[in-house]
Amino acid sequence: MLLLETEIVIISYLEGANCLHIKWLMKPDDAAFVHAHLAALQLSLERQSVKFYCTDLTSVGALTREQEYWLNQELYKKSYNILQDDFFVAVVFSEEHFKAVVSNYIVPSATPSHEFVHFNYFTDQAEALQWLRGIKKGQDTALIQAVS
Repeated sequence: MLLLETEIVIISYLEGANCLHIKWLMKPDDAAFVHAHLAALQLSLERQSVKFYCTDLTSVGALTREQEYWLNQELYKKSYNILQDDFFVAVVFSEEHFKAVVSNYIVPSATPSHEFVHFNYFTDQAEALQWLRGIKKGQDTALIQAVS
C-alpha cells in the first residue's frame, strides 16, 4: 500500500511483513530526509506501531554524515520513545556500496549505539524482507506461546 510518493522517496506499507518500506529515488537534501523519516514514523503509528523498516539506498548510495547523525541522535530515540519497544531496520545497498562499506569498515568509537534498534545490511531487497518476516514470525510465535 502506497503511503507517500515524491520525486525523492516512496514509502509503502508491506502488510505481509508489517513493514514500512522506504525507497530513496534520488539523494535527498537534509530537509527532505528529515521530512520523509518523520512521515514514516507517523505512518508507523497509524499502522499500530510498525516496528519493521526496510530502507532501500540502492539508488542514492551513502547518507551524509549529517543525515547519519540525525538518525542516530534524533529519530532512533524518538522512535523508541513512541514505540516503547525494539525495532528492526533492514538496509539495502547496491553491491558496490556494500563492498565499499565492508572494505572500509572501522569500528565506530564516537557514535553511540542504541540497543533498541537492530540493523542488518543486504544487497537484495527480497532477502532483507525475508529477514524482517523471520523476526516478525519469531515474535508472533513467542507471543502465542506466552499466551497459551
